[in-house]
Amino acid sequence: MTFWLGPLSVRTFHVIEARLRSGQASSQVEPRVFDERFPHMVLYVSDINSAATRWKGVFLAVTDTKGVSRLTLAEEAIVIADRNEGKLELHLRNGSVHEFSPNDPDHYSLSAFAERDLPVNLKRPEDERVSEPSIPGRTMGALMRERNKERDASVELQRRLSFPFACISFALLAMPLGARPRRGGRASGFLITLLLVTGYYLMFTIGAGLARQGAIPVWAGIWSANVFTAGLGLFLLPRMERMPGSSRSNAAFAWVAGWHIWKSFSEMGRGAQDAGNGSALGGSIFSRRKVFAGIPQLLDMYLLRGFFYYFVLLTAGFIFLFEVFTFFELLDDIAQHRTGILEVVTYFIYLASYLFYQLAPLAALVAVLITLGVMTKNNELVAFKAAGISLYRISLPLLLAGLVLATGLVVLDDTYLPFANQRQDALRNQIKGRPAQTYYQPSRQWIFGENSKVYNYALFDPDHELFGGLNVFELDPATFEIRRRIYAARAHWERQQKIWILESGWVREFDHGQVTLYQPFLANALKELDEPPSYFNREVRQSYQMTWWELKRYIGDLRQAGFDVARLSVQLQKKLSFPLIAPIIILLAIPFSILVGTRGAVGGLALGVGIAIVYWAASALTEAMGSVGQLPPVLAGWAPDTIFGFLGLYFFLKMPT
Repeated sequence: MTFWLGPLSVRTFHVIEARLRSGQASSQVEPRVFDERFPHMVLYVSDINSAATRWKGVFLAVTDTKGVSRLTLAEEAIVIADRNEGKLELHLRNGSVHEFSPNDPDHYSLSAFAERDLPVNLKRPEDERVSEPSIPGRTMGALMRERNKERDASVELQRRLSFPFACISFALLAMPLGARPRRGGRASGFLITLLLVTGYYLMFTIGAGLARQGAIPVWAGIWSANVFTAGLGLFLLPRMERMPGSSRSNAAFAWVAGWHIWKSFSEMGRGAQDAGNGSALGGSIFSRRKVFAGIPQLLDMYLLRGFFYYFVLLTAGFIFLFEVFTFFELLDDIAQHRTGILEVVTYFIYLASYLFYQLAPLAALVAVLITLGVMTKNNELVAFKAAGISLYRISLPLLLAGLVLATGLVVLDDTYLPFANQRQDALRNQIKGRPAQTYYQPSRQWIFGENSKVYNYALFDPDHELFGGLNVFELDPATFEIRRRIYAARAHWERQQKIWILESGWVREFDHGQVTLYQPFLANALKELDEPPSYFNREVRQSYQMTWWELKRYIGDLRQAGFDVARLSVQLQKKLSFPLIAPIIILLAIPFSILVGTRGAVGGLALGVGIAIVYWAASALTEAMGSVGQLPPVLAGWAPDTIFGFLGLYFFLKMPT
């Protein structure tokens, strides 16, 4: 696998990714948005049909290496995707082509057409280099030839040799640790496994980083984690039969696993446990009062102890697994761009908060399934019902815990999470070798103004309220033709008159493919250009980088500027609907946990992941439909919660209490 299948998979993945990117480009174009993903081109489409094969109001801007700008406008276009060639074939109708060079302002080329075919290349420079595989995608022969020339190739070669032997190292360590008697069974082994795997990969990452920097030999940096793990296993293996359950070493492992919490609460559920096993003492805890008044009671503490234990354990496990996958995804970039260990660790710290927000409802779902499933398997719920306690009353503390979790997620998303997402995005760009991205970007070159005006500029200085290389296009909303074009080499804002003063430019008016007016000027002031400088100061941020109030204001600003805000409107609704899924999905988990009770923790984990996959699929579907305008934003954001809420309430009321 490491010698042949792994590198082949990496190469095949990049080829398929490039092909899919080319084939799906037309469906990813959003209406009323200036799309700059195409090489050397800016695309704007006013409307798109549901099949993404017909566009209305097409605006294409291309600037070549000599500074000549070419604008192609069309009333409509039929889109045909060519996946093999990586192109879009646009069949344009009723349009015009404008060509202009700032170095020759007196010359202006304009041609009208009824129909025209225009190919649009989708391949980016990195796609052209897809035939040149990255280091993880190179064959063993290529790495052997380059190991003396390129240190990263030598590191990759040693990595492929060392990873298979990690199986032996972990097996040597797992045998003495697995033979230790401890409480908790699979849960304890799962937590210890997470700790060991975390330590192994941390040691491997540090060693690989030092090897790439040349601080230590390559073989020492790559093989050190294996050697240490195997050495620890060989050290513990002869002592396997001399490790009683009450030894100090076993107590230390149990403390690390968190079982001191379990011991502190062990007496609480002993009566219920004995009743599940057939003991007559089961109902003695509740013999004095059959009806509980108020919260918390002994039963509530017993339930919440199990719930929060599994919740913390599962949340840590899910976050760790996602971060391990992310680490291996970024491993090539970390090596290629020489990213420091501190930056990588900081990135994963900020990423953990985002993963907690996304995975906490799943962890709560599985925790309820396991908690009640184990109690059902041990017949503890039978003892509770025999004591006169309804399952509705048993479910109450779990539902309250879900509401507390939902409130915490809302607070997290409105306070710390936007900042953490900004930082982890910036660090990810650094790891990927991308240029630094600002979150307050006044230099956006294309923006829609009021009354069907399009602004394009080479420079905008918000401090001095100054434009450089300003172009203003006045469009006909019906035919999407340019009625007038204004150019100014320089423009500044006059505060008293609240108007832009244009310098060294010209005005051209058009009618049916003909230039009807050309008027150069040294200085001019046009009253219709009344958008103030603050209009062009727009924050370029993603929805997950803003609080609810910031996103609402951002949507209002973009809507005023003529941008499509359907996707952001759906995200605004999901900022409240997603945290609320925590108590809803707990409501659904309670009756299902009774069904999987005989299967214990493993059955609860499997069912929980299945329910979560169904929810995420439904959420992604409604979000996609809302983003393209097929569903109202409120319905797109709240439909999954509503559906799962009705299902949860139905099964909750149908379960035998």
